[in-house]
Amino acid sequence: MESVLIKLSGEFLCNANSQNHEGSNTEGNNTIGFDHARLKNFAEQIKKLAPNYNIGIVIGGGNFFRASKQGKQLKMHQPNADSVGMLATVMNGMILQDILKQVNLESVVLSAFLIDSIVPRINQTLIDSALNENKIIIFVGGTGNPFFTTDTNAVLRALQIGAKQIWKATKVDGIYSSDPVVDNKAKKFKNIEYAKVLENNLKIIDPTAITLAAGNNVKIRVFNVFEKDALLKASKDLNFGSTIS
Repeated sequence: MESVLIKLSGEFLCNANSQNHEGSNTEGNNTIGFDHARLKNFAEQIKKLAPNYNIGIVIGGGNFFRASKQGKQLKMHQPNADSVGMLATVMNGMILQDILKQVNLESVVLSAFLIDSIVPRINQTLIDSALNENKIIIFVGGTGNPFFTTDTNAVLRALQIGAKQIWKATKVDGIYSSDPVVDNKAKKFKNIEYAKVLENNLKIIDPTAITLAAGNNVKIRVFNVFEKDALLKASKDLNFGSTIS
């Protein structure tokens, strides 16, 4: 069975993101509260995909804390700010696990760092066991190290579950040559090579993630998760969003 790694922005859990511009190449600001209906719909889509895919999910923590925003505002030492951000992903992972359970989907939350009184630590044996039992795997805690983004973590976890594609489910509807919010001449790429993303310094994906994905031939698809049935569309239409390969 094919494996896919879904990289889900932490802001997706919040109420206000559906109001953000769909074409922007940049992530949004923090919002407050959670949108249960949206999360339930996401879980229902995962349930429809589960019979045909081994699914791993890497979830961000930007709805609680973003090192590049609140960390800088507080003038925090970056390793400390990154650690707070990693802790935020644990909370989101636990929330998502409960939402999946509400639609009768079994999942396991695995953390990159030791927090075993709450969730077990990532190891390949637990990953393989979860895959064999057709459980959704929710990866939290980033890579367990500062200075790495959730994009890089997504590629790492994709490799661990044997996935050859990553679905970057975010608020943007694809990859653009520049931010279409401020540049009405921005060009949208349906397909773009890893090297071109790096050469053009496109901000949609962290360069370290691109390099790791390129070295292991992992495709990265970017699409607007706020669009109706976005995950189902991604599974059926290779032209949905943009693809880096």
